[in-house]
Amino acid sequence: MSRPRSAGLLRDTDLLEALASPEARPAGLGVVRLAEITARRPSQVSRALAALEDEGLVERDPASRRYALGWRLYALAVRTTEARLVGTAGPALIALAARTGENAHLCRLHGTRVATVLTAGPGGRARLRFDVDDVPAATTSTGRVLLSERDPGDARAAGADPGVLARVRRTGHAVVDGEFDPALAGAAAPVRGPHGGIVAALTVSGPAARLRPRLAAHATATVATAADLSAALAAPPT
Repeated sequence: MSRPRSAGLLRDTDLLEALASPEARPAGLGVVRLAEITARRPSQVSRALAALEDEGLVERDPASRRYALGWRLYALAVRTTEARLVGTAGPALIALAARTGENAHLCRLHGTRVATVLTAGPGGRARLRFDVDDVPAATTSTGRVLLSERDPGDARAAGADPGVLARVRRTGHAVVDGEFDPALAGAAAPVRGPHGGIVAALTVSGPAARLRPRLAAHATATVATAADLSAALAAPPT
């Protein structure tokens, strides 16, 4: 069962989401435009922005009177698990891509979908991205890993098969070969944070015809790389 959400918090979150949008990035957004985006009255938006500005969550340009995300959000962001995860995962992804000869991805769960946050190709650098899959998480190797230790009710809501998730927990990885799309295959393994919980998944995926002969080896490589990354995350920051 989902928790009830504060209406005020939800409205403030809508403003922050609007200020994080591509439209806002060049020069911020004014009160009138933010009111249009959030379907609220300008006076309501103005009061909410003043409160957010007092807390450092937004800032206003005195000349243009447009708003942008504030310093405090960035200060909080760099202290998150995801920030450390992305900063630590680059070399691991590059090594996995080189070992398998395939694209390697670092993914997290975004609601009931899988979001890719970092990608590396064979011989390339790791690059940031934020792509949310259109396919249900429970149909992919990555999604099954990310759902495997979630609350059973949440996993069922995402369409996951309890037996499949039990197998993922038992083996420590997931492999999909043409189950959702006959042309695609992939292997994924969990990345664990300092407290032992799953914070992300490493995955190798690509055309099934190319991956199938080496899918077991790719799964082994992904598990080993994910374990190394988990150990690095567990170590105290230097």
